[in-house]
Amino acid sequence: HSTVAGLQEQLNNNNRELRKALVSPLLVEFQRGLERLLSDTMHMKDKRAALAELRSADASLQRLISSYSAWEASHRSYKLSADSGIFEELGKTTTSLETLLSKMNKAFQAKKRRHERQSKELRINVNASPTKANKDALAREEKSFSTISSKRSKQFGKIRSALDAVKNKDPKFLFTFARAVHAATVDDDLHATAEI
Repeated sequence: HSTVAGLQEQLNNNNRELRKALVSPLLVEFQRGLERLLSDTMHMKDKRAALAELRSADASLQRLISSYSAWEASHRSYKLSADSGIFEELGKTTTSLETLLSKMNKAFQAKKRRHERQSKELRINVNASPTKANKDALAREEKSFSTISSKRSKQFGKIRSALDAVKNKDPKFLFTFARAVHAATVDDDLHATAEI
């Protein structure tokens, strides 16, 4: 729970700078995955199975941040390299993000087909009766779809860029991801320790 809250805080802080970064789609999907896990385990009848799921998630999280933590502990005395823990967790999150992208693309294609049908009908109305109301309705439809199309294009591009960075094992990207998750975990752990 603390990591989810820490990631949310990071994504919203610093003038939402991290949300604008290339790594943000992956961080958001990682956060959603943790939220789904927390929600699913909370509603499980078998509490032992729920606890096992939570321990597994915690172990995965530790595997993800352990190399970064060791690097930080050594006062950054060596070059940080991505290890199997980072790649394993990124692989899971990447798969989830690819599925999400596919669903978003299908939904957008459906909206596009609806828009094309609606525009065609509105053009027929404008040609049959070129009143101001008909022309305005067509203009609103075109503007509305143009706005959605532009927004989705940027969103899809950002997600694809993040997925490409993972596939290419971009060290800066991997470092940023590990640092953000580490900061969300450690900073929140420090707050929890201070409260005790």
